[in-house]
Amino acid sequence: MRIFSSQKFDVIIDKFSLPNGKEVEKAYVKHRGSVVIVPFLDKETIIMIKQYRPIVGKWLYELPAGTIEENEIEENTAKRELEEEIGYKANNLKKLFSFYVSPGVTTEIMHVYIAKDLVKTSQHLEEYEIIEPFEIKLGDAIKMVLDGKIEDGKTMLTLLFISQKYQELLTLQLI
Repeated sequence: MRIFSSQKFDVIIDKFSLPNGKEVEKAYVKHRGSVVIVPFLDKETIIMIKQYRPIVGKWLYELPAGTIEENEIEENTAKRELEEEIGYKANNLKKLFSFYVSPGVTTEIMHVYIAKDLVKTSQHLEEYEIIEPFEIKLGDAIKMVLDGKIEDGKTMLTLLFISQKYQELLTLQLI
């Protein structure tokens, strides 16, 4: 049963059969999914954003990201969000992996992309977005994660993944 509907998600209460034969009723957020993008200007420099998040009442350091629109292909979401949030188009976009954001609460799956061969355009922010893009060395961004300056989970996971796979990603020419 749908108890709330919005542009980005629905809140549902439903019954689920478990592998042990029991049935449970759970409330959850049904979500179309989202993307996060690591835009590389060169092999060492990425573009991040400083974004005001009213729900937590503070500025957060993040990678560009956004929700997949209805009937939108996830790669197109990555292209759209890259231009909207940081004002760049990518001539080269590669998917790295996907993960569930919070599977006990939502169906949201996030798809991680690397963008390179960037071409400057202009930002196209939503009315509610306050975003300041900035360039940073990948190593400095990873240090921000380790120092606790980056609090956004998708950004932390993505940067730490890239730090562990950096040489492999270079060899595969993904960076």
